[in-house]
Amino acid sequence: MKIIVNADDMGYTRGVSEGIIEGYEKGIVTSTTVMCNMDQAAQAAQRLRSVPGLGTGVHLTLTCGRPLTKAKTLVDQHGDFLKNIQFYKVYVDPAEVEAEFRAQIEKFIELFGRRPTHLDCHQGCYDGQTLTMTRVGGIGEEHNTEEILAVTLALAKEYQLPMRRHCEYLWLSSYHGEQATPEHFVEMLEEHADAEKLEFMVHPGWCDLELYQKSSYSLERVQELAGLCDPTLKEELKLRNIELVHF
Repeated sequence: MKIIVNADDMGYTRGVSEGIIEGYEKGIVTSTTVMCNMDQAAQAAQRLRSVPGLGTGVHLTLTCGRPLTKAKTLVDQHGDFLKNIQFYKVYVDPAEVEAEFRAQIEKFIELFGRRPTHLDCHQGCYDGQTLTMTRVGGIGEEHNTEEILAVTLALAKEYQLPMRRHCEYLWLSSYHGEQATPEHFVEMLEEHADAEKLEFMVHPGWCDLELYQKSSYSLERVQELAGLCDPTLKEELKLRNIELVHF
């Protein structure tokens, strides 16, 4: 079996970025995705140069920070992206989504001097598949998820990039909150023992002040990091002959 352990949210804050790198250097993290619209994206790119073996893609974002483009339907009155509880209730212009996602991919290429390994998204913004749905009460009737997904798939095809939930890797997302333990990670492996390729979505990080003030998921990232760096988990993967890879 081959597994990818992808740490979302690189560049969210400096603490998150440092925690992800620790998860690679001391744990089982194999891949990460960068929020290219965030203020810390350039700093994250600089840090990632020290870990060339860590696969690095784009964490397409429509619900955190500010856009790189002059979008109108994606932002609030302050010019910030709509919060997820607002985003999933309204219609957004798919042309603006396409332009913004393209800008984020091009920003990655500018920062790294190469193409990303793959695409995924923040809070399920391109296909509505996320734990966020349980918190925002589902997708509103006006929200045009299918159009958003269509333009994103077209971009993935244009740039020839694999895309989370729409590629050969089965996506697993329950290493989260109270279930972010080595024991639960092993349970997921056992549940999908017949699979050839799995992607585990994880959110490790250090909890700095900026993260604590901006995110409802802050201290939990420290717990995730501890579990991913637990030597017993790494040993368990070795005993099962599991190959750690990235996209």
